[in-house]
Amino acid sequence: MDVYSILNFKGGTGKSSLTENLSDALRRKGKRILVVDADRQHNSTVTLLGKQITPTLTQVLKEEVPLVDTIVQARENLWVVPSDTNLNTASTYISINRTGYYVLREELKSLHNAFDFILIDHAGAYTAVMEACLLATDAILIPTELETYAVRGLNDMFEKLKKTLPDHPMANRGIIPYNVDLRYNMAKQYLRELRETFGALITAPIRTDANVPKAQSVRMTVLEYAEEYGITSHAAEDFRTLAEDLLDEGETEEEATVKVRVP
Repeated sequence: MDVYSILNFKGGTGKSSLTENLSDALRRKGKRILVVDADRQHNSTVTLLGKQITPTLTQVLKEEVPLVDTIVQARENLWVVPSDTNLNTASTYISINRTGYYVLREELKSLHNAFDFILIDHAGAYTAVMEACLLATDAILIPTELETYAVRGLNDMFEKLKKTLPDHPMANRGIIPYNVDLRYNMAKQYLRELRETFGALITAPIRTDANVPKAQSVRMTVLEYAEEYGITSHAAEDFRTLAEDLLDEGETEEEATVKVRVP
């Protein structure tokens, strides 16, 4: 059972979209997937479950309910731990009650490999909730848009993780160029910069596709949307490829590691 955090300290980089669509692509490969929505905007919850459901991750992190009581099946081979707009209250609780940092880690261990992959959808800001989720994480996947200062932003994030959590190892399983339109020269330039800096960590890009937000608007993944309406979706193809690469990748010598600390 591998626990992945979908992580970027910048908002609007496609974290929720990546979580929703990658989880769908993986479950279509016969893998049992659990999505943990750790963003108070709860976009993954709404897309995958179609509505707000309680109890949520908020109650788990505040030690009010066990994790198993929050798990809701969304699709065949796909389950969700929902979030809600009160998730920030869990950060307050954790800051006062240090045991809250370890709750999710221990709760996930108690699942006894019930899932093949657990994908944690993070918000952009570093909070106590994010730290608790990172302490339960084995590896990170990082969606990033091709824009000015993208390389610097990623380096700043890695430095923050090293300083904040220096003793908890997390493998970097890929930096994913997201919403990519290579018709524009600037996009090509930014992609070159990423590859020059991070090398083999840069995955095949997820191409820009208007069907992604359309799918979210009707509570579907883009893979489901393409099937439902009989259309070709570049993003759906790319998510399938990413899922295949993730399953095939395994540990390699080129895989980077970010060191983080267990308090």
